[in-house]
Amino acid sequence: MIASTEIRKLDVVRAAVLVILLAGTWSHAQSQSAPMAGEVSKLRVLYAGHPGSDREKDFVAFLKKHFEVVQTGNLQTFKEADTQGFDVTLLDWDTKVFKGPWPRVSQGFSRPLITLGFPGADICSQWRLKTSYL
Repeated sequence: MIASTEIRKLDVVRAAVLVILLAGTWSHAQSQSAPMAGEVSKLRVLYAGHPGSDREKDFVAFLKKHFEVVQTGNLQTFKEADTQGFDVTLLDWDTKVFKGPWPRVSQGFSRPLITLGFPGADICSQWRLKTSYL
């Protein structure tokens, strides 16, 4: 049986792979002021999750090893304007049940966004995407 800390570590690794993939492809789609693929570590990352949770601590510790600027936000109070000044935003919550905040992100939102867990499923449902909860 896998301990809960091991499960959290697996979730962090999965999310980190997503961040790195997004950052690598994102630079090709942005203006010349965006970091080039070799400068991915200079991306500014916002992790909006459950403040003080073990999951947030794990994610932030991992992200700080790979990115120069990593800040945290509270998913319960998340607004699209919170992403200003960041290159990539991760939305996450640390529960496996349908409890917790349900952030609203408009379909016109055009900044790089990674959604994890139930918040991701909710946003994909709002946008009527087929990916929903993967």
